[in-house]
Amino acid sequence: MKEYLPYITAVVSVAAFCFTAFKYMHSQRIAQANKRFEQFIKIFEWVAGRTAEGNPLVDTQQAMAIYQLGEFPEYRHMSLPIIQYYIEQSSGDPDDSLFRAALLKTKARLSDYA
Repeated sequence: MKEYLPYITAVVSVAAFCFTAFKYMHSQRIAQANKRFEQFIKIFEWVAGRTAEGNPLVDTQQAMAIYQLGEFPEYRHMSLPIIQYYIEQSSGDPDDSLFRAALLKTKARLSDYA
């Protein structure tokens, strides 16, 4: 048994290192996902036309926020119903208006991921 002790020690050390590395990478992935979701929520505040403090945004900022939603396809199940709501609310606007064009293009982009 003594002749196998160095090998056992090496295997246990490698296993401990692998476990620690896996745990670190997992926690980094979770932190990155949380940060990305926080960014998504902030963009959604802008889509609504207000900052987190309640200050109104100009139309170009709101349209830019809508286009940014296309960068978050993993949340399309939340984005698409809201985008559809705003499309219905802006049905009287021409399709090439700044706000409506942003909505239609972003909806098409997110629908491509489905």
